[in-house]
Amino acid sequence: MTGATSYQKVIAFIARQRERLNAIFAACFRRAPAVNTLRYLFLALGPDDLKAAFRRHARDLSARNTAGMPRTVALDGKTLRCSVEPRGSPDFDHLTDRKAVHVLSAFASDAVLILAHHELAGAPDEIAAVPKLMAELGLTGVLFTADALRCQKAGFAQAAATGNALLIRTKDNQPFLHTILAKLCAEQRPFDSCETVDLGRHGRQEHRHVEVFDTAGQLDAPWQTLVSYVARVSRLTYIKDTRFGLWATRKEVGYYPCQTRHGAKVLGCAIRAHWGIENDQACYLSRSRDGEQTGCADCKAAMVAASACTSLTGRDATEVERLWRRPRRIQP
Repeated sequence: MTGATSYQKVIAFIARQRERLNAIFAACFRRAPAVNTLRYLFLALGPDDLKAAFRRHARDLSARNTAGMPRTVALDGKTLRCSVEPRGSPDFDHLTDRKAVHVLSAFASDAVLILAHHELAGAPDEIAAVPKLMAELGLTGVLFTADALRCQKAGFAQAAATGNALLIRTKDNQPFLHTILAKLCAEQRPFDSCETVDLGRHGRQEHRHVEVFDTAGQLDAPWQTLVSYVARVSRLTYIKDTRFGLWATRKEVGYYPCQTRHGAKVLGCAIRAHWGIENDQACYLSRSRDGEQTGCADCKAAMVAASACTSLTGRDATEVERLWRRPRRIQP
């Protein structure tokens, strides 16, 4: 995929990679095609063929896995901006009493691929939707990650029932569990630890220290059967004041219970990947003219193709898998 956002960038990509494209596709391009030629090509694409191609590409991306790292899937919900506009109106008419669309997505962190998404009424509905989405994905041996809102017994139980594990942060919504885990980490020694440093990134220096503890026999009955290990992530961040040249510090400690035993580096990478998705989620959904969900393509160039192909609107567009890949460097 080209990663282009316009016809001109697609043409520039073809011009640079013309020899390789001719060799791969047995073509005989002497030069890059014109804009009108590209448009006619996109209009000639059949929606079923395009959908099948994206599905094959999605399966190939999903089958790839980082060596020595378990597959991680992040569960995160987002409220979509500009999704409350009624048909035929550039602005939202409050008389229609329509709310913004809220979507819970399953994001494969290693493949940078959205596996599935559910449309919900709001953020509180994510608690019940997370176990259901885990079951519908049909995956096994996966490490799911989520934020503190989904820290519920039902989520841990569903992950175990499907042969997976859940790594999730605890906060004030589970005060008892949070207190017990904090006390356990303060009194015991970790069986594994890992420390990483990010230097000079936009006036920030972040030191992360990940420690993993065994919780066997330390929790009460309801949680003991669901949680076996806990990771403590300590972050020390230095933020530079560009005006005076001084560095302010910020400290944060998070506790992440988990069901399966993993090293500190593995858990640190999974947590870091989930932070990246929350901060910059590759999830661009819009509302089509028929009120259906509109999928996006594997990259922005394919979005140009889908927008040019007038048949890929409404219900047919919902079948196009959302596969926008973005290269991202993830560190623990």
